[in-house]
Amino acid sequence: MNKFYHDNGPHIKSPYNTSKMMKHLIIALFPIIIFSVYKNGILPYSRGYGTLLSAFRPLIMILLGMLTSLISETLFIYFVLKIKDKEKLITHLKYSYAIFPGLFLALTIPINTPYSILIVGAMVATIIGKMLFGGFGFNIFNPALVGNLFIISAYYSNIAIQGGYLNKLELDTITQATPLTNLQNLNYIDTYQNIVTPFGNLWNFLTGMIPGTIGETSAILCLLGLIYLLFTKVITWHIPIIYLATVFILTSFIGYYHDLGIWYPLFHLLSGGLIFGAIFMATDPVTSPTTPIGQAIYALGLGFLTVIFRFLTSYPEGVLTAILTMNMFVFIIDKLGVKVRFNLKKLSIPLAILILIIGTTTYYVATNINKKVTDQNFNVIDVTEIDNQVIYTVTHKAYHGLIKAKIEIDDNTGKITTIDILEQNEYVWNQIEEHNYIDKLIQQQHNLDDLDTISGATYTANYLKQMVIKTLKEYSQNR
Repeated sequence: MNKFYHDNGPHIKSPYNTSKMMKHLIIALFPIIIFSVYKNGILPYSRGYGTLLSAFRPLIMILLGMLTSLISETLFIYFVLKIKDKEKLITHLKYSYAIFPGLFLALTIPINTPYSILIVGAMVATIIGKMLFGGFGFNIFNPALVGNLFIISAYYSNIAIQGGYLNKLELDTITQATPLTNLQNLNYIDTYQNIVTPFGNLWNFLTGMIPGTIGETSAILCLLGLIYLLFTKVITWHIPIIYLATVFILTSFIGYYHDLGIWYPLFHLLSGGLIFGAIFMATDPVTSPTTPIGQAIYALGLGFLTVIFRFLTSYPEGVLTAILTMNMFVFIIDKLGVKVRFNLKKLSIPLAILILIIGTTTYYVATNINKKVTDQNFNVIDVTEIDNQVIYTVTHKAYHGLIKAKIEIDDNTGKITTIDILEQNEYVWNQIEEHNYIDKLIQQQHNLDDLDTISGATYTANYLKQMVIKTLKEYSQNR
C-alpha cells in the first residue's frame, strides 16, 4: 500500500529543471567568455603585447575560478558535512552547481588579478558566501559578489601594481583605469570629450572595447544574453529592465539638470558592470525576490542605490555594493510582495515613501554634485611668491599614496620653470626618470593633452601630467 506524506511549502522544484536553467545560463555566458578571451588576451598578443600564455590568461582565470570553487565545495562536503560516500558526494555536487561562484567571480574581477588572489577569492565565495549558509538554495548573499568584495577590499593595491583593469594593450594606449574612475576624477559632471572620448565613443562602450573587468564590458553581448534568458524563461524581465530603467531615469535627470545630452545616462548604462550585473547577478534566483511585485521593488532599490553609490561614495562602480545591500532585504521584500499581491492598495504608502526618498535624494545629488569645487585627488599645500616666481607645493593622488611636488612658475610668462618631486612611492618611478618625463612636462606644458604617457608607467605618468595641468589651472584662476 502506498504511503502519502505532506509537508509545509514552498518546495524546491525538480533539480532537472534547475539543471536546464543552469545550462541555458552557461549558453548565455559563452559569447561573453569568448569575447573576454579575445579582448583581454588574443587581441593584445596579436598587437605584440604579452606572450602566448598571456593570450589565454582570461580563459585560464575562468577555469581556475571554476576549479577552485569545485574543489572547495568538495572538501567542505567531505570534511565538514561528513558526506564521504562517493556516490552521494557526486550527486550533491551535481545539483549544487559548484562551479558557478568561481565562474562569476572570474568574470567580475580585473584581468591583472594574480592567480593566487583569484584562488583565495573563489574559496571565500564558495565557503563563506555559499556553504556556511547551507549551500545552494540557502545563501542570502550572491556568493561571487562576496568573493569579489573580499578581493577588492583586501587585495586591490596588489592588483593595481600588476596593471589593474587594463589589459596589456590598454596599459600602453589608455591613461585612465576605467570610465567610471575617470568620471569620479572629473567630479562627475563634464563634457562628452572629457568623459567619453578618452575611451573612444559610445560604440566602444556598447561593444565592450573599453577597460573593465574580464567579462562585464560588452553591453551588446550581455543584452543578447538577456534576450536568450528571457526566451528560455530562465529569468523574467522585472529585475533587469526595471533596474536599468531606474538608473537611466535618475542619471537622465542629473544630466538634464547640468545641460548634458542623452549620452550622459547612456554612458552610465554602458559603463562598469551595470548591464552584466542587472542580467546575470541581480537575477540570481536564490538571492532575489520570487514575486513580481517584490522583484520590481528590489530592482527599483538596486537602481537607486547604484546611482547613490556612484555619486556619493568613493566607490565609482556601485553595482556590487547595491546588489549585496539589497540581498539583505529580500526576505522583507518577499513578505511585502506576498501581502500586496492581491491587494495593491497596501503597496501605495510604501511605494510613495520609496519614490519620495528616491526623488529627493536624486535632486540633492543633481543640485550639489557640481559644488564639489575641491578636487579630492589634488591639493595645494602652500603658495609662496619670491620675486617673480610663484612656488606651489602640491600633492596628487597616485598608485601608492601621494606624489608631493614643488612647482615654480615664472609670473612674467605664466610658465613652469622647475618641478621638484619631494615625495613619491611609485614602484615604476625609475621609468619616469629614464624617460626624463618631468622635463617633458615642462617642455610641453602648453599642450599637455598631446603628451604621451609611458608604457609600463601609464598611471604614474598620467597622475604627474594631471598634477601639472591642475597646478597651471590653479595659477591662472588666481592671477
